[in-house]
Amino acid sequence: MPSSLPKTTRGSLLLMLCLGISQPVLAKAPEANAQGFAAYGKGDYKKAHALFEKALKQDPSNAYARLNRARTTTLLNQGQEDADDFDSCAYERNWIYLALGDLSKAVELDAKAILPKIDEDTQGLKALKARDEYKKWRQAISVLVEEKGIREKILGTTSDWWFLRPGQLPKSITLAADKRVVETLQDMTEQPAGRWRPLSGGVEITAGKEPARPWKLQAGKYPFDQGKSFFFEVQLVPGEGPQPAEYGWSTGPLSLGPLSGDCL
Repeated sequence: MPSSLPKTTRGSLLLMLCLGISQPVLAKAPEANAQGFAAYGKGDYKKAHALFEKALKQDPSNAYARLNRARTTTLLNQGQEDADDFDSCAYERNWIYLALGDLSKAVELDAKAILPKIDEDTQGLKALKARDEYKKWRQAISVLVEEKGIREKILGTTSDWWFLRPGQLPKSITLAADKRVVETLQDMTEQPAGRWRPLSGGVEITAGKEPARPWKLQAGKYPFDQGKSFFFEVQLVPGEGPQPAEYGWSTGPLSLGPLSGDCL
């Protein structure tokens, strides 16, 4: 082993001393998301999840950390929804909506880069993708990024919508294939509620005796956890035109999900 430093090393140390640098510059440590992804690749999902959370505390706009946390949230919690004490409507604790919340934010931040990774994922998001909540969410993303044919896919035949207002019972509104608008009452009976026809970008609805109004198909945001998170949902939103005489479903918007069942 040489007893003295090479001339080039001595010269570098002398320059560092002259510049007031007392220690060599170390290579930058891998950031938390990269460390988490390495742990994820080894199957250590708990460690990976903690690192993805650390990455998001450092930078909430890290779209890749959002995607990765959705993966570990799914892998660490899948199956819990089958337990008797699972409260599916506590969105801030429901892994399904937490994962959809992270995916929604990731897509909002960088849809072009993130969406293909979501669609190609067959491991981390597998259990989430099997659920109806995800399938409805994915339709909302198709609307958001204007994927070809999505309007016809959603509105081409019969579509079932919900009118939701805080403190009110939800109303089920169907745009039937024969162009009738049908309202399903609480006793499950149906009553005619108007007519509809397709328009570019949405539909035109004539509710009862009200004037016809255009409604736009869009991806709306459903906030939860006191506004800290959101997930995208398909919405029909009324556009300009005469306002309804009475407050009701025709004031909109109508939602297609992901929310459904007892959580409406």
